[in-house]
Amino acid sequence: MWAYSFIVTNLDVSTPQQARAVEAWYRHCTDIEDRIRDAKHGAALRHLPSGHTAVNTAWMWGALLAVNLSAWLHELGGLDNGQGRRRAHLGRLRRELICIPGRVTYHARRINLRRPPGMTLLAEVLARLRKVPATA
Repeated sequence: MWAYSFIVTNLDVSTPQQARAVEAWYRHCTDIEDRIRDAKHGAALRHLPSGHTAVNTAWMWGALLAVNLSAWLHELGGLDNGQGRRRAHLGRLRRELICIPGRVTYHARRINLRRPPGMTLLAEVLARLRKVPATA
């Protein structure tokens, strides 16, 4: 399967190495733009709550922290197949992984989390996170 993309640039791409470097630079820019869009739509960055600069600064850092934690969760949980792409946006991640309905039950001195049928993403991510080696 092939995928084609076009980059219009005035940078020097006369050698294959320069062309690869320019393409990598543009692909990195699209990742950053994707994170900014995710911060606006998934982490409420487009609605700053106050007229005070300090409050808005704290809100902005909280939104950016949420987006980066989401990206790390994707990477550590194996949700992006280790490619750094194919990430679900923060709103979808929150809807399918973080805010799922469930019931905590106690049975035989054990705590159980009962999830609704079809909600398997949490179990998959927790299993992958348990496989990540702990660092000292």
